[in-house]
Amino acid sequence: MQSVEKCIDVKYSEIKKKPVVDSKGVTLGNINDFVFSIENNRLVPKSIMVGGSRLEELLESLGLRPDEDPIFSVDNIDVIGEDKVTLKVDGETLCSTLCENIFAENDRKLSQISKAKVIDSDGFKIGKVIDVWFDDDAQVWLLLGGGFIEETLEKIGVQPDIDLIAGPKDIDVFTDEEIKLKWTRFQLESNCEKDYDRLKRQLASRDKPKDYKYAQLRLGPSHSQ
Repeated sequence: MQSVEKCIDVKYSEIKKKPVVDSKGVTLGNINDFVFSIENNRLVPKSIMVGGSRLEELLESLGLRPDEDPIFSVDNIDVIGEDKVTLKVDGETLCSTLCENIFAENDRKLSQISKAKVIDSDGFKIGKVIDVWFDDDAQVWLLLGGGFIEETLEKIGVQPDIDLIAGPKDIDVFTDEEIKLKWTRFQLESNCEKDYDRLKRQLASRDKPKDYKYAQLRLGPSHSQ
């Protein structure tokens, strides 16, 4: 992955566990979670949590030391590089997860969001969030996985390296327990088939497959062509 400013055209899984280095070159730890603000059923990138060594994380999970991890705003990112994330600021100026009011009432960690079930408009469970993607406009898309998702992709013959994503306009209700989409599972399947046809035409028209970074199917009917 080429170096990019902030979180643009990148998946969270690509930066998870990367070392975080401050403006003085000091390594603060590794990325271990992402914090979003939920506004009108949309995920707005807010901050990133930095964990320590495996031993430190184990001691914290056992309650043998305070669960205190540095946390920085996405605006503090200078460059996301191949092997590290570099900040614009001194690590000593950062707050920690123990700072008062560091988390707002509508803030949620990605690790929490991934526990919510994703359902269709009829309440049928279709899967879960397995990753997120930040597009060129810094909009957050949910990458979905699970039984129905896998069955649908297999049914229409989609390759395993193609992501199925849901955008901000596809989400109807967002709670801690569930993420409800605007479409029925039958509409979702139909949308996937239409978008897969579009994707195949798009890939076939390219002289070099490496011209695209991600192959994705978008759930919303407004995205299908």
